[in-house]
Amino acid sequence: MQKAFLLLLLVVGMLSTLVISEITLEYWTGFTGPDGKFMQELVNQFNKEHDGQIKVNMSVMLWDDYYTKLPISLASGKGPDVGIAHIDSITGLINQGMLLPLDIYEDTMNIKEGDIVAPVWKAVHNDGKLYAVPLDVHPLTFYWNKKLFKEAGLDPEKPPTNREEFIQYAKALTRDTDGDGEIDQWGTMIPVGWPNYFIWYSVFFSNGGKLFNDDITEAAYNSPEGRDAMQFLVDLVYKYKVSPEKVQVDADVDAFKRGECAMEFNGIWMLTSYIDVEGLEFGAGQIPQLGLKRPAEWAGSHTMVIFKKRKKDWDKIEAAAKFISWISNHSIEWAKAGQIPANISVINSEEFQSLPYHNNIAKGIENVVFPPFFDRYGDATGPIWEALNLTILGQKPVEQALSDAEEITNEILQE
Repeated sequence: MQKAFLLLLLVVGMLSTLVISEITLEYWTGFTGPDGKFMQELVNQFNKEHDGQIKVNMSVMLWDDYYTKLPISLASGKGPDVGIAHIDSITGLINQGMLLPLDIYEDTMNIKEGDIVAPVWKAVHNDGKLYAVPLDVHPLTFYWNKKLFKEAGLDPEKPPTNREEFIQYAKALTRDTDGDGEIDQWGTMIPVGWPNYFIWYSVFFSNGGKLFNDDITEAAYNSPEGRDAMQFLVDLVYKYKVSPEKVQVDADVDAFKRGECAMEFNGIWMLTSYIDVEGLEFGAGQIPQLGLKRPAEWAGSHTMVIFKKRKKDWDKIEAAAKFISWISNHSIEWAKAGQIPANISVINSEEFQSLPYHNNIAKGIENVVFPPFFDRYGDATGPIWEALNLTILGQKPVEQALSDAEEITNEILQE
């Protein structure tokens, strides 16, 4: 009886050791949309494969709440161990002392230069140190209606590749289909608001433009490159008349779904929404080279980071590095949520290549241009949005709008 009792104590002790040895990671994201389901499935798979070793608890909240809660929770000694950070937020998080550099964990993660798409890999370095592992690249994407192309006598498998072709196609696709004297099918739509800045940004960098001087003390976008990019968008509305006036945010999306807008610029995040539209025959790919010097595209990126906590737990940090590596190497599942993985081996995999649309969109990611991110990047570029809206509304000429915007930006940079 005594031996049986001692054996029972031994078993309980062993089980307790096993339970204690399992590392629990708190993982924060802002994936409140359909993409959250895909990320949760990845976390569930990771937990299953690492049962008894590492357990990841994923918490989801709105992005605004996420960035508000982060500094408070970390300062209190709690908060997440690992999380998602938008690429344009990394510099601010570093400056607030919230991120751990990841260079010493590159061997653990088995991720190095050459494994991640080059532009986004470069963008997650600060003062030569790696601070995040890019999960994806979500570029501005060009969508076109194949049915409308065919009806206009255009090859639906050959979308425009440059500015001249784009204008030519847009003219051919802008039509009064019912003969009532009113245009009811537009070649394209340039909204007043989102995402017009991303279109301008892509044309601007395709022109070879720079947003700021080298030490980011003055704006540099009121330049021939900036004015040409903005005038091009204005001309689509007022000169070529291939876009209606005063297009509200998401009106272009609705029109594309109805077959009333033939060519549309939006994020890759719209892909699944368009796929769900019954009868919508469309193509998706890299945007045409609308600037005059080289291909360039705006893009965002979700990155994975390890947060700096008041008391370092090296076992948790090591576990977090393993989790990041695992997610990156399994990001084919993330691609199905409507993203382009940043991991080159995943992009080159047969499974990714077989996904409809994704491979075509991914052809443009080497042309992605990230700006020099800094704490007040959003504030400093905000006046460009306003200038765009005023010019597309016809309320200010391009040169005046950009001159006024640059003056505001310079004030912000000097604060």
